[in-house]
Amino acid sequence: MDSPDRVTKQEELVPDSVIPHQTLPPLRYRDLPEAPRWTSLVGPSVILAGLALGSGEFVFWPYITYRTGFIFFWACMLGVFTQFYINMEIERWTLATGESAITGFSRLSRHWAWVFLILNIVPWVWPGWATGAGTLMNWVLLGAEEKPIEIRQELPANTLPSAIPASISDDLSIERSPEKAEIVWKGPLSDQQLDELNSLNDSEQFQQAISELRFKVRTKGGIDYAAPYSAIFAILSLWIIGIALTMGPVVYNTVERLQTILVLMIFVIAIVVGAFVIRPDAVVAMSKGMVSFGSMPDELSGLSLMALLGAVAFAGAGGTMNLGQSNFIRDKGYGMGKYVGRITSPLTGQEEAVLDVGFHFKHTPENQRRWKEWWKAANLEHLFSFLMTCVVCLVLLSLISYSLFYDNSGNLKPGMERFGTDMNFIWGEADQLRTMWVNPWLGGFIRIGFLVMGFCLLLTTELGVLDASARISTDIIKVNFLRDNRRWTQSRLYFTLLWGTIGVSTLILGYGMVEPSLKQPMFLLKMSAAMNGGVMFIYSVLLLYLNTKILSRSLAVSPSRFLAMIWASAFYGYFTLLALQSDVIPWLGSLMTGK
Repeated sequence: MDSPDRVTKQEELVPDSVIPHQTLPPLRYRDLPEAPRWTSLVGPSVILAGLALGSGEFVFWPYITYRTGFIFFWACMLGVFTQFYINMEIERWTLATGESAITGFSRLSRHWAWVFLILNIVPWVWPGWATGAGTLMNWVLLGAEEKPIEIRQELPANTLPSAIPASISDDLSIERSPEKAEIVWKGPLSDQQLDELNSLNDSEQFQQAISELRFKVRTKGGIDYAAPYSAIFAILSLWIIGIALTMGPVVYNTVERLQTILVLMIFVIAIVVGAFVIRPDAVVAMSKGMVSFGSMPDELSGLSLMALLGAVAFAGAGGTMNLGQSNFIRDKGYGMGKYVGRITSPLTGQEEAVLDVGFHFKHTPENQRRWKEWWKAANLEHLFSFLMTCVVCLVLLSLISYSLFYDNSGNLKPGMERFGTDMNFIWGEADQLRTMWVNPWLGGFIRIGFLVMGFCLLLTTELGVLDASARISTDIIKVNFLRDNRRWTQSRLYFTLLWGTIGVSTLILGYGMVEPSLKQPMFLLKMSAAMNGGVMFIYSVLLLYLNTKILSRSLAVSPSRFLAMIWASAFYGYFTLLALQSDVIPWLGSLMTGK
């Protein structure tokens, strides 16, 4: 990519009647470069797909499939196709101006700068992806430590059994205090054990308590496949990625190469595993789930609306990471981004002048022709590199999960409930793969291969999150707050924010060794994902306004894309509202009341 030319006084300013500048400097006119073949543009969407693979594709949707089959898979497909249209509207602004979408939002109001800075930092500082990668690396190198989970259920004092049968005495105990009595169950709960518990007292109150205990055990799984050194491996992975990004001369090129290698490796392993595992009945069940619009998992699944919102947000990349597509295509040199510049390493790269604001083109017949070619090429690149990659991986990994955990009749196989806690279902998938082979050595090799694939998946997300979050925050801070500060260049800001994020994440993981809840990757992933679902609702509305009202009619959103963005706003708005009503507001209420 050529270094951006310095802006000269002779360049004509874009008037406010074309694109308003508010508190930012106005854009300048230059001709739109010629569009290359779409195949030479491949890269930015591979990065975004790599970022997506370790979140929705490997964790959330296979987990939902394990919990409740394919009843909610319709939302998965709607989510990933909706993200395609959102991402292309993000690209539209950058193609036309060379600026990020958030800079476009800041041209509407300067307040959007600090709003999106907060929304970009808070959800992603929680190192859920790093903890997930650390958990899998612990399992690969050291295996899992099986620990029975204690489940407590309060009992009415007048329903306490007089004696505990010997057959369940090792798993069951009763604790009494002046205030209450509790039944304590350790480990999984089989149907036979459930029948024995129910036989201890036939009162309605006791039966209700046992039913609640059964639900808790089903949700938790009964066994924790612990990875005691996951935090250490997570911290190690954070620092390795930080060093790799710092040592690459041009940051974008480093990320593109690493993500391409990891995505190809993941594809190959997923296809090989899928060829051996996926059954025809699983494909039929998925096909039915894809068209069961509006169906929701029942309460017995143990899935909260917060978790479902997170899964919908991450059927693709999710949150502010989608907005990072602006920065990726700009660094690749898409459209007017060719004139802006790239972030380079302060240690190994040659400093490039990165302009803080962008350019626009006059709507001459020649520029209009080039625009149509750019728009077509960008759509094709994103269709094949992002949409198809995400759809294929979502389908393959969810089918693998279903085929391993469910029988031909669509019922959960006996004993599979024990993998319900946190990311234990991934260990369950790997263990099921091992038992499929008569040769124990081959089965062990397949299990390790699957866990390595999972580690690579979460590593792609970790790499993408660290790079994109630092890149987006850099753009916001430099353009809006440090535009005239020569000391704080884009490159210096980027690496300060990158290592700042790594430092904070390291502290959180270190504290997680003391506070168990912060050590659970699924807890961190759900927290991050739920926040990002609301973020997507906000910027879907803003993109709709920006590309409809600000860009000229010849570049603006077509009627079909307009309807797609209305749908996106309604889609994420609906799930955000559900999550607020069912989880967030009650949680805030409990904090205020101390209950």
